[in-house]
Amino acid sequence: MLFPKKLPQGGTVLLTALSSPLAEDQPVEEIARAVERLGLRARIGDACRAGPAASGYAAAPAALRAADLHRGFADPEIDAIWCVRGGSTSWQLLPLLDCDLIAAHPKPFIGFSDVTTLHLALQQRCGLVTFHGPTANRALDWAEDRFSWSSLRAALDLEDCLEIRNPPGAPVECLRPGRAEGVLTGGNLSLAVHSLGTPEQIDARGRVLYLEDVGEAVYALEKMLTQLLRAGVLAEAAALVFGAFARCGNAYRPDYGPQALLRDFFAGWPCPVLAGLRSAHCSPMVTLPMGTLCQIDGDLGTITVRR
Repeated sequence: MLFPKKLPQGGTVLLTALSSPLAEDQPVEEIARAVERLGLRARIGDACRAGPAASGYAAAPAALRAADLHRGFADPEIDAIWCVRGGSTSWQLLPLLDCDLIAAHPKPFIGFSDVTTLHLALQQRCGLVTFHGPTANRALDWAEDRFSWSSLRAALDLEDCLEIRNPPGAPVECLRPGRAEGVLTGGNLSLAVHSLGTPEQIDARGRVLYLEDVGEAVYALEKMLTQLLRAGVLAEAAALVFGAFARCGNAYRPDYGPQALLRDFFAGWPCPVLAGLRSAHCSPMVTLPMGTLCQIDGDLGTITVRR
């Protein structure tokens, strides 16, 4: 895997909208100022200002968003590409990716949620380590949330190894014990399922598979897990790690939520299973360097990544 150069203090990041448009109460200029308060320089990509009127419900037409992404990797003055938000429609970029260009200029690529689609593509088609971390609009709230920035910075500054830790007071739960090692992959559960049968189908063979989601009913989570199970994806993984499942309720039985589902679904599972890693639709948020070598100790509940 290609590990990108570190993002230097005072480095330049390209802010780009590769999925949905920004909310009206989150103007990109305010996001840029928040990013610069972190000690970085911000450039605003063209896709941030195009608006959905030109593209239906995406931030910009797919060709413009892809051009933004390629510009970020190709421009020697840009040190990292930071997605301003998730949403939907990043799948539209997949046939437009210039993987040779991206692989020739490895740089930090940061985002989560709908950005999962691009994480998987960049890992599998370009061999690039990417960062499942907060989108740049989260920087607007970091006066009260220093953990998310420190976790992102630690992942970007990874030397030899890094223990991935939850915020204080939020332990990772061991659902199945054991130890395992493999390349870290995954992201949003529904997008992992949507990848099945496509050229970018998620590859979990011998890997540590991380999954999370938001706003899904518990029965829908079970259907998606079952689809990954029947497709053979779950059984191929060396270990499973699950994140926070925000706003995922059960209208039929409110006391039976995502954690209970995971305990039942993976009862007797043969490899380590951890749950409750706070790298998802939650705040504070842990950053995961996807594509790094990941060691899981289910007995201790520890997750360590290495270059």
